[in-house]
Amino acid sequence: MTMAGKRPSAKAIGLLLAVFVLGGVAGSLGTYVGTHDRQIRSRQTFLDQFRQQVQLTPSQLVQIRGILAEGHKRWEAIREKSEKEAQPQFDALHAEIRKRIRAVLTPAQQPKFDEFLKRLEAEHKAREKQHHEPR
Repeated sequence: MTMAGKRPSAKAIGLLLAVFVLGGVAGSLGTYVGTHDRQIRSRQTFLDQFRQQVQLTPSQLVQIRGILAEGHKRWEAIREKSEKEAQPQFDALHAEIRKRIRAVLTPAQQPKFDEFLKRLEAEHKAREKQHHEPR
């Protein structure tokens, strides 16, 4: 009997299916880890730039990290809601975080913070514009 005449066994089909499923799981896990790693590096880059531009003290940096970590947890909870329901809550959360950060800063650092925020907003608008342009 030739190979073409044989039917694959249930064991062979099960093995092939297991390899396929495990490949999908490994690929998904790799994507998640890569994305998570990029997010961590992005947050660290943001904090490094913020620290340098505003000239934060080590104590201020610790306080601001705490404010941002708490804000991120709250942002994650809001993100689960519909866009219509979430947007006002995002806006309120951003305003609260900025107010809390401003309270940590000295009067001399506050204008530097304002400049930092302007630059971030300009970069965000540029990314949004680029993202929405037809290709």
